[in-house]
Amino acid sequence: MTQTKGRFFYGYAILVACIIMLIVGTGIIVNTVNQFVLPVTEATGLSRSAFTLYTSFQNFALMLTVPFLNKIYSKIKPKIMTVIGFLIMCAAFCLLSQCREAWQFYACGICIGFGLAFVSTTTVGVLINNWFIKNKGTVLGIAMAGSGFGSMIFNPIAQQLISTMSYQTAYMVLAAIMFVCFIPVLVIYVYKPEDKGLHALGYEEKQAELAAKAEAEGSDEKKEVVLEGYTYKEAIRSPKFYVLAFVVICLSGMSVGTFQQLSAYLVGTGYEAVFAATVVSTVSLFLMLGKFIWGFLRDRIGMKATFVLALVISVVQYILLLFVSMNPALCYVQAVMFGLFYATPSMFAALLVNTAFGEKEYTSIYGTMQFFFYLGPIICNPLTGAIFDITGTYTPAFVIYAVCIFICLVIGMIILRNKKTA
Repeated sequence: MTQTKGRFFYGYAILVACIIMLIVGTGIIVNTVNQFVLPVTEATGLSRSAFTLYTSFQNFALMLTVPFLNKIYSKIKPKIMTVIGFLIMCAAFCLLSQCREAWQFYACGICIGFGLAFVSTTTVGVLINNWFIKNKGTVLGIAMAGSGFGSMIFNPIAQQLISTMSYQTAYMVLAAIMFVCFIPVLVIYVYKPEDKGLHALGYEEKQAELAAKAEAEGSDEKKEVVLEGYTYKEAIRSPKFYVLAFVVICLSGMSVGTFQQLSAYLVGTGYEAVFAATVVSTVSLFLMLGKFIWGFLRDRIGMKATFVLALVISVVQYILLLFVSMNPALCYVQAVMFGLFYATPSMFAALLVNTAFGEKEYTSIYGTMQFFFYLGPIICNPLTGAIFDITGTYTPAFVIYAVCIFICLVIGMIILRNKKTA
């Protein structure tokens, strides 16, 4: 069934569902953790490292689940699995309110990570890839911006709930908000256009392009739109896959590893904690805007040009970070650039896989690449802290990260040479 001109395209409803997923899923589950560190550790007597370790268990569960999403979906209908994952995630997040021992937090973290795999950036990337051929980058950017928007909304809400009631109440209220907001998502959810008798947006244009190509070649054979690219086995046997995995590890790990320490770094250079908080808020704003910007540019100037621009900004912001103590205004310039850098991991992990390996078995390849996406923060979060503990300064970490991002820039330019916008 083709899209009738003028009719509402159901893929836009899927886009709305994806935005809500990330606003209340990632926005609450991932981005409000810092609000709970002090109240939970003070109430339970756990150290900060012992408490926050539950997020590593969460990431491990994510890392071990996402590579198998395609296999899971082949056995269980995606919508049913999404409902199951969401309910497990929501219940485990609510149960954090009742945890007192470290192992209880870790058990909840594993359950949260498993459930989050079915409603996080991985699933959003797959859904957008299924429903959109045309303007894929822009649409993906709009969807991914949901996590930044959720962070802006729910961090102050969580803080207000904790200060006026308790952290236990905050966990339960936020879990209730997730549950209510996910109801329309699960009603709207359709895994791919064919399940609704439709085609992806841009299918007709692609079909017309193939027909014109066949006519130019003097062929009367009617060509249908087929998914082109690597098979899963071809992709994981390709050196390009592992080179790209290094890029994804660097982007995700170094952006998160820097963000988690940014406030402490600014305070350490002589700024007040309140000022540091406003700088971090600026980063969150441009994290949200950056996802749309990179998606829009990908559709307008191509993946290679967008990638180069993004990583040049990423290297420059690390250089600026070394000199922010000289001028408060420089902090905000760096915050804008860092926010744009922080937006690259979730966006580029999806777009680079699509560009490098095509759409033929995108879900399986992208799912496996997400293993490296979650491995990055597991490596770089403790690494940044360890470098500070050993040297007494974050400078060596930031210099190392700048060099690694520059290497990623060179790698990306090689991988994406002669590549057109996917």
